Amino acid sequence: MLTRKRQVVSKIEAVEGTAESLAVADAKTLAYNPRISFDPEMFNRDPARLTFTNISKVVGKRPGALSFGLELRGSGSAATAPDWGKHFQNCGCAVNLLKSINIGAVTAGPFQHGETITGGTSAGKGRVIVNTANGASAVMYVIISGTLQSGEVITGGTSGATATTSSSATTIGNVVEPLTDLIPSQTMSGYEDGIRKLLRGCRGKFKINFKSGEPVMVNFDFMGVEAGIADTALFTAPVYETTKPPAFINAAFSMDAYSAKISSLEINMENKLAARDDVNNDRGILSFLITDRDVNGSFDPEMVLVATYDFHTKWFSATEMVLDTTWGTVSGNKFRFYAPKAQYTKVEDESRDGIAVAKTSFDLNGSLLPGNDEWALLCI
Repeated sequence: MLTRKRQVVSKIEAVEGTAESLAVADAKTLAYNPRISFDPEMFNRDPARLTFTNISKVVGKRPGALSFGLELRGSGSAATAPDWGKHFQNCGCAVNLLKSINIGAVTAGPFQHGETITGGTSAGKGRVIVNTANGASAVMYVIISGTLQSGEVITGGTSGATATTSSSATTIGNVVEPLTDLIPSQTMSGYEDGIRKLLRGCRGKFKINFKSGEPVMVNFDFMGVEAGIADTALFTAPVYETTKPPAFINAAFSMDAYSAKISSLEINMENKLAARDDVNNDRGILSFLITDRDVNGSFDPEMVLVATYDFHTKWFSATEMVLDTTWGTVSGNKFRFYAPKAQYTKVEDESRDGIAVAKTSFDLNGSLLPGNDEWALLCI
């Protein structure tokens, strides 16, 4: 049996914690280093008796874990969400169509990332994606309700900013955003050259790793409930997306509008996962829930003079800053990562091949209301 001959096959569950039947259509994930492990609770029976001899343990709850990496690459069509979107959904994210509508001058702006805009004529509502200041030709948003139309005044519910639209809305891609409620569970499996290891009720967390000159990689860690191990052949004809991932170069990276010279960037969606214990269940657990999250990251900019960019004053004054980067050039395979309120939490003196580096950790913050706006990954 060969470790290279493996597949990650998964499907969002219609009923929480109830395993879905998996088919070849669910086998599109091109995974790096997939691995399933089990950690059943083993109750150690050690009553007082005549000898030290071990006696049989009792097997209790049966959780399992699945980890793998994948490349961030588009579906090839901007309007079609990549297959990997389902994995983000099970890590507390929404995947929505990204709309754009042309606008004139923005007054009292900018429109703020995450706020609701409302059409004065249509009464349509959208959630703004990316801060949009005067001079922008369009505002990007996700539909909340109704349809924004040309020739109406849109107003930001938080900022009070206004602008007049000058076109109908168009779909320009998809956007991944944090989510708190209605996070689906997933049935996930590792097919390992003839053996299938199945998990149900899965949810997880992830890290996005950006390295200069390489594809952007996402490393997922899921927790679920063991749901069977059986001899099952690999799917022989999955229809994979054929796009090649763009390298993280020519990326227009900036933090606080400063184009720092970096070699790497990491974004960590650190979700807290909790088992839903259920004594009525034959595995003792129904599923795993996301009960909290902490979104943080780090990057390694070259150190510069204070007059060029003052990392420490930004850190000590708790300044919140925009993190923004784009990569890729072909429609349907371009990306933008945007975070409106990055806050430095540590700046350390390090070296990269003899070059002084300000190794910097940060949190990605959001608003009190509406929230769920710490970051956005645009697939365009």
